[in-house]
Amino acid sequence: MAASNKWLMSSVAYYLDFFTVPLFIALALYLAPFDAGLALLGLLAWTLVEYSTHRFLFHSLYRREHWTHHVDVLAYIGVSSWKTSSTFAALLLFAWYIGLTSVFIGAVTGYFFYISLHYVMHRPEHWAYRYIPGLVANHDLHHRKGIEKNFGVSSPLWDHVFRSYIRAESLSTEEKPA
Repeated sequence: MAASNKWLMSSVAYYLDFFTVPLFIALALYLAPFDAGLALLGLLAWTLVEYSTHRFLFHSLYRREHWTHHVDVLAYIGVSSWKTSSTFAALLLFAWYIGLTSVFIGAVTGYFFYISLHYVMHRPEHWAYRYIPGLVANHDLHHRKGIEKNFGVSSPLWDHVFRSYIRAESLSTEEKPA
């Protein structure tokens, strides 16, 4: 499968979410009282969104674009920050309107955790890399050609629930890609 340049972006566009997401969280905290239980519900919801998006969109509908990331993990490839920021702005307004701002905070915090972890997973020289060996091993296995497993980046929870989790040591020698 040929790689696609559709999701390539500038370094500014790639790193922008690391600045805009905390601003959305701060704005949400300003707008309404914080409820830790609802924030945890939002965080759990994010993990399901992350898993579903990765498995059912990035590995089917946007397979070519996502495969470009698998080919060059350090390239500035991803969903544009203007799309995520527009989505977060609309969701924040909606959450504020219906009184679920803390759910929004939990979900967006989950997204921030996801982009941060994913960034570190592909950079062994990063100081935090050594603290996430299990997540790194899961994600490295996911990047192997022919392995359509381990779609959860920040958590393997939904991979366990939907039976798409696999450990490297569980692959037999005939199953291991060359």
